[in-house]
Amino acid sequence: MKNRDVSVSSAQGMHLSKTLNIVETVSLAASDISPTSGVFLNMPVAIAMVGTGSFLVSLMAGIIAICVALTMAEIGSAFPKSGGIYSVIHRVMGKKVGFLALVAYLVEGVFIPAVTSMGSATYLAAVFPALKVNLLAPALMLIAMLISIANISSTGKFTTFLLALELLVVLTITIACLLNLKQPVSVLFSTQVIHGNSFSNVSWPTIFSTIAVMLFSFNGFDSALNFSEEMSGNQKSIGRSVFGAASIGIIAQLIPLAVILLAAPSLKGFLKSSNPILYVSNDVLGPTMHDFLSLGISLAMFACTISVLLQFSRVLYTSGRDNMWPKTINHFLQSIHPKFKTPWKATLFLGVVDIFLNFVSNLGDLISFTSVLVVLLYALIGICDIIARGKKVSFPYKNTFGIMAPIITIVASVYVLSRQTFINLLISLVILAVSFIYVSLFKKADTIDLNL
Repeated sequence: MKNRDVSVSSAQGMHLSKTLNIVETVSLAASDISPTSGVFLNMPVAIAMVGTGSFLVSLMAGIIAICVALTMAEIGSAFPKSGGIYSVIHRVMGKKVGFLALVAYLVEGVFIPAVTSMGSATYLAAVFPALKVNLLAPALMLIAMLISIANISSTGKFTTFLLALELLVVLTITIACLLNLKQPVSVLFSTQVIHGNSFSNVSWPTIFSTIAVMLFSFNGFDSALNFSEEMSGNQKSIGRSVFGAASIGIIAQLIPLAVILLAAPSLKGFLKSSNPILYVSNDVLGPTMHDFLSLGISLAMFACTISVLLQFSRVLYTSGRDNMWPKTINHFLQSIHPKFKTPWKATLFLGVVDIFLNFVSNLGDLISFTSVLVVLLYALIGICDIIARGKKVSFPYKNTFGIMAPIITIVASVYVLSRQTFINLLISLVILAVSFIYVSLFKKADTIDLNL
């Protein structure tokens, strides 16, 4: 394309290179969502909570996620900055709220790569038992970090290849299930769980509360915004990449869940299984395919690790460029690699922190509260869109639902937040309170340069 060599300058005179096309950007964002991780890791959690009602939950979460994606695509196209959600909130709602958004965003970004690399190591060790997860996970994290420092266009092509393999895994089990349907279509719209040996219907409040699980499963399409300054083409392409990634991530999880439910050899056995997805896959594919699926899941989570590292290293880079931290830290974070034109020190920092976290045996409790921050950011994005509309901001990408998309985003986000545990809300509140004290007392707002 004519404008592929255009670049964006940093405070040090270096720049991010505009070498990503829309396909590569969508691939990076869809890898961040990781449909395979959603199918094999998140959906079993939803099934354990609401049984056959998991499809209805996923359908409702998918509708909400589409509204969030449309809102994010619209407002993000108006503010094409590598800080992504943080940059949008920063520019629309002010510097203090923007800093709180940055902290919430970074908390999410610090823990997710550690978890996905540990997940990748776990499934790889299932195929090769001699490998130790606590040693394999840091090694995979190191490889992911080095790949993420490399040229973004080459990394985008590599991630596109990994995404194709990931979707092949999902497609394999989907086709196998389609050829072995055993349950009536009505099971998709039932809400049955099993207690002992008898069926019962799960309550609707429980169904609504489980929406958060699938919203987290669909999360990741926002990462397309973080590559805004490295995308070729016009600003409308940014919005298209967000919506494109969301569509792939949602469809690639909804369809497999539906056919997996319909292919269950026994509904009772399905609901009683510790992993209902593998229960069905073993039946339709046979035990010899277990290793193939495990390798596919491991590969998917490795691709997700790379994508999340790419995403949040750019958030850190932008925060340094925006002068959000003490001077020395700002200078460190906004360093651009002279050859690869990537924010290599920000990537290095995240990678080293995540390698350290890989040695923590149980990260589940540490990251459980991040869903609160994710949903909070969704609500803020919805509010930003409405504020921007009031200010007559021009949106290069216009969402098809109009103002209803941000309204649904806000209402759904507030509801999901109301269903979170007290301890998760408390931890999130403490983090945000400390951040607010920092930006209020130690960081003068007029020292923050937004690089508009």
